[in-house]
Amino acid sequence: MTGRKSLVIPLVPHDQLSNLRSIMGKNRFFTSLFALSLAPVAVSAQTPALDSGTPAHVDFTTAQKQTVYQSIAKTQKNNAAPVGFRAAVGVLVPNGVELAPVPNAIAELMPQTKGLEAALVEGEVILVDPQGKKVIAVITPQP
Repeated sequence: MTGRKSLVIPLVPHDQLSNLRSIMGKNRFFTSLFALSLAPVAVSAQTPALDSGTPAHVDFTTAQKQTVYQSIAKTQKNNAAPVGFRAAVGVLVPNGVELAPVPNAIAELMPQTKGLEAALVEGEVILVDPQGKKVIAVITPQP
C-alpha cells in the first residue's frame, strides 16, 4: 500500500434515490410557494399608505399649472422659505409656511386638487397633503 485512502461511496438503491428526489422537489415547491405568499406583504410594506385619499403627487397639463399658479398667486402672500426648506415633491412643509385650502373654483376644475392645501413660497406654488404636510406638487410661474 502506498498510503492513499480510497473514497467509498455507498450505493443507494434506485427507489430510495427517487424517493429522496421527490421529497426535495416538494420542499422546493413549498419553499417557493411560501416565498410567493410573502411577496404581497413586502410590496405593501414599501407602498406608502394613502388613507387620507390624497395622492403622493399630482400631474397637471401646462394650462392647468398656469391656472393653479395664477389663482394661488392672487390669493396667497409670497412666503419666504424657512431656513433649510426647499420646495420639492415629498418634502415635509415646516410650520412657518402659511397653508390655505385650494380655492373651490380650482378644486371644481381640477378634482385632483380637492382637499389639498397650497402656499406661495419664494414665488413657487406648493400643493400639500394636509394630513402628512408633505409637498405633492411644485408649480413655477410660466414664462
